[in-house]
Amino acid sequence: MSTANTDNILSQIGLGSGGKDSSASVDASRVLRHLLESGKVSMSDAKEAVQATAAAKKQSAQCQQEPEKVKDTGSADQPIEKHRTRHIALQFSYDGTDYSGFAQNVGKECDNSVERELFAALEKTRLLVSPEEHGMLTESEVEEAENGQMPKRTASKYSRCGRTDKGVHANGQVVALYLKSAFPLLARNAGSDNDEPGDVLGEESLPKNSLDCLECFVQPRNNNKKKGKAAESTTYQRKTMNEYDYCKTLNNVLPPSIRILGWCPVSSEFSARFSCSRRTYRYFFPRRNLNLARMAEGLEYMMGRNDFRNLCKMNCEQVSNFERVLVEGKVVSPQRVYSVSSTPKSREEKDDESNVRYLEEVGLGAPRSSPPSARDMCHIEIVGQAFLWHQIRCIMSILFHIGRGQEKSEVVKELLDVKTNPAKPSYDLASEAALVLQDCTFGQLQLGRTVRNLWDVQKTLEQRWEKHAIASERAKNALDSMKDETEVRWADVVDFVEQIDKERRRKIQKRSKHLVHDDGEVKRALAANCTPTSTLTWGAAVEIIQNVLGVFPYPPNGSSESQQKGLTESSIHVPLMDRAKGTTYEEKVKSILENSKDKSSKRKMRYEENIVKKRKTAEEDKAFYDHKLQQGGSSV
Repeated sequence: MSTANTDNILSQIGLGSGGKDSSASVDASRVLRHLLESGKVSMSDAKEAVQATAAAKKQSAQCQQEPEKVKDTGSADQPIEKHRTRHIALQFSYDGTDYSGFAQNVGKECDNSVERELFAALEKTRLLVSPEEHGMLTESEVEEAENGQMPKRTASKYSRCGRTDKGVHANGQVVALYLKSAFPLLARNAGSDNDEPGDVLGEESLPKNSLDCLECFVQPRNNNKKKGKAAESTTYQRKTMNEYDYCKTLNNVLPPSIRILGWCPVSSEFSARFSCSRRTYRYFFPRRNLNLARMAEGLEYMMGRNDFRNLCKMNCEQVSNFERVLVEGKVVSPQRVYSVSSTPKSREEKDDESNVRYLEEVGLGAPRSSPPSARDMCHIEIVGQAFLWHQIRCIMSILFHIGRGQEKSEVVKELLDVKTNPAKPSYDLASEAALVLQDCTFGQLQLGRTVRNLWDVQKTLEQRWEKHAIASERAKNALDSMKDETEVRWADVVDFVEQIDKERRRKIQKRSKHLVHDDGEVKRALAANCTPTSTLTWGAAVEIIQNVLGVFPYPPNGSSESQQKGLTESSIHVPLMDRAKGTTYEEKVKSILENSKDKSSKRKMRYEENIVKKRKTAEEDKAFYDHKLQQGGSSV
């Protein structure tokens, strides 16, 4: 490249003789001159660089002369769109196996609750609106929302009916909260005589389900988005609308283990917790060696109003009254139902005996071809107004002891006599895996359901049932094969029985501190069952061991996996009322108040907040619950 061309390029970009006389300019000129003359930079590249530099200079000059234009996002002046919300009751079922419980531990990242999944689905579907978008808040609530002090959950006025523990399931759980409606906040009535919009739609005019449609006037969606347009436009268009199908919308994003069943609008003061008149729980178990009639007798003693502090886990920071009312109960097997109740069966019976109990044995039609089996699936159903923490699992633990013959049914009377026995004896909770919140009953609630949604839910539940049914049948097949096709030696059976008997006598002796002699009863029982051959089938061996020792090759009903690790065939039962007792309610409260020297103690603060400050008279309580029980809603 010639020196003249190089000088021409340099002068065009301000680095030649006509450029600014600065050290930076001189150094840049020398560098570029060297690159051009050596051929490392082509003339076309140099010209493109010149043009780009000139354009950048021009744009810079314009920016200096004109103020910077800020992109109008509409967030500064344009008001936030308000949405119509409706107070909705949702009924749903869930399999709690993989969840940490129903209630969410708000603010904890490790939370794995059903509620967390529910609120995540509500957020994802945009059915849960922020306080700023909530068009149905009161003036005080709007002020609180504007100050940024109201979370979405609080603005939704969420309430739940039952708070199930980790691993517990539900078929009829109910919650209530405000959710976004498909109908705009300013939607107006459509008169049949003219095409002019009428008054703004009120809650009473809206459809009560997702099937019924409503003709109304609504604003075009882009009206309020136009810059400078007033929030309330006078332009309306006639439209036929349906309410959101809340069930289908949520089920599309919820995991298969949680299914929404139905919904309906409810009154503003409806509470899923306080408006519920009855809750029904079911606990499932195999019959095994249980005496169901004895279990029904024990359940019978619990009917009516009783103090259940010895049949629950006392949470003294939240609860001070442990009286609860059990209305009905059932012990159900494939062959028979034992029904117990606290209410008279006929009007001729006295109405003033509020704690009278009734036991009724009901057959289920013609006897089945197969007799009662240890593998028959049974369940106990308990109906009450409200329940304490772990109350059902404590009740089931005691009933299983009665059913196995380890305790008499009258032990329930002793546990309910809190004056004589103010402290709870030590015993394990029944496993959570078999417990189901079956139903929540509301006197003024009529939920709506759709065929489409229930059809889809049934398909999901059928898949779940099929998976577990196949697994159950595989296990049964393995058990039957081992029972019929496997043989063991008679000498091995004798040795097994004698070892367990010896260990059992040692444990009894250690507890009673008296020598327990072997009177030969076990040996005589073995001799009576001796087989003519040296071997026998495993099924025959199991039957002999059961008859001689009274032990069975399966864990006790209701025991969890952790509890089963500490149980052996030689374990002995210690009577409930002879066991160590825990602290009484009065001792627990004294510990909270006296040992909390720091006034900011969390336990003491919770006790004062939940017990002392919220304490009401009996008349106030009655008036509150009577009012709440009248709240509800309907889908028709």
